[in-house]
Amino acid sequence: MALMCEEIRSTFFSSIQDLGDFTDYNFQTFVAYSQILLDFLTLWGSRFYIVKSDVDGNIKKVSNAIKSLNVTSLKDMLALEQQLNICKKDSSGSVGLLWLKRTYDFLLKTLWYLSQSDSEESMRNIILQAYDQTLRKYHNKFMRQTFKVVLFSLPKRAVFIKKLALDQDDCEQLVLKGATDCVQMVKPLVHQLNQLLMEFQLEDAD
Repeated sequence: MALMCEEIRSTFFSSIQDLGDFTDYNFQTFVAYSQILLDFLTLWGSRFYIVKSDVDGNIKKVSNAIKSLNVTSLKDMLALEQQLNICKKDSSGSVGLLWLKRTYDFLLKTLWYLSQSDSEESMRNIILQAYDQTLRKYHNKFMRQTFKVVLFSLPKRAVFIKKLALDQDDCEQLVLKGATDCVQMVKPLVHQLNQLLMEFQLEDAD
């Protein structure tokens, strides 16, 4: 007989560990958190290739800036790029960090709406609500249309929950709890990043 999820207790969220304090804006801690975002987008396969590719590119922008400026802190990176007057360039670490923060906002909203959903809810509606409250206002008309095309290829909620359950059955409640816990763990990081970006006038106050 197949083992039930309650006995195994292993889901996508099980491998996510609290990475601790982020008040020093350490780059390595940021990279570890970014892996959560990449792993989540990977679950969607080719459907979210555009988003995942964008995230990869923005991580590289931040990583390249950290190395070229010889710093270990995201705050130091932002300060130096501002001094060099390159913080608004598309290739800068500052712009990369800004878009990563915005994508994290999208992830948190997605997980929150998922955690509050029931079997009647569609993933398309969950993702659309998250998108409308986060990334949509920053995207041009072309990007908005591209995102809508992606929405029509999304799997059913039950299929995605099973993916988060690592293909195990009867794990919905465990997955939804994991989504809630993940939001609570990552939310402080996103808040700190938002405050940092506003300090350097790269992000507007909500």
